[in-house]
Amino acid sequence: MSLALVSTFALVAVGFALNPTGDPSHIPDVFELAAPRDGAVVSRSGDRAPDPTTAAPTTAETPTATPEPEPEPEPEPEPEPEPAPEPAPQPVPAAPTLVEEIVTRTNEERAAAGLPALAVSECAAQQAVARTALLVAENRFEHDPLEPILEACAARAVGENLALGYPTARAVVAGWMGSDGHRANILNDRYTQIGVGCTDGPRGLLCAQVFVA
Repeated sequence: MSLALVSTFALVAVGFALNPTGDPSHIPDVFELAAPRDGAVVSRSGDRAPDPTTAAPTTAETPTATPEPEPEPEPEPEPEPEPAPEPAPQPVPAAPTLVEEIVTRTNEERAAAGLPALAVSECAAQQAVARTALLVAENRFEHDPLEPILEACAARAVGENLALGYPTARAVVAGWMGSDGHRANILNDRYTQIGVGCTDGPRGLLCAQVFVA
């Protein structure tokens, strides 16, 4: 995924914070910047008496053959010892994804301001991914209505920041913190949860922060 930095960044004064009653609470200047090894030898002999009266029988003896010694079996070579297995590599913590880093850096900004960290909301993250995917598919860069997030996440209040074309999480969060409206969303003490989603497009990476309370 190319995260090439675009040459220009858009700043748009649009901000949102909604509650279930539908009354908008305007937050000024929300910027949309935008792996897989033997025979045996036989002898014959005969003896005869000088004056035999009877013929002496001829005897033939077949001596027992002397077997040749069987060769001793060669000893089987002892198997070579197998080398000791190499120790398994210790797991190395994976580098955080851009989305995770955006959440981390956002919470660092809140901590610096004395605010509690925002918990990650799966619902808000799904909404952020869906919204950025739609904007990229339709080649738009603007805030869509936030009421669907209120309903989907059963939230009392919701806010959104958009960023387009920033190559790193550091740059994204720094851009938001440099805009009053986006900074206000990040440092809003009412919000308790956050979801971040990013979608790559022709104009670069489009990221959304969705805050809920």
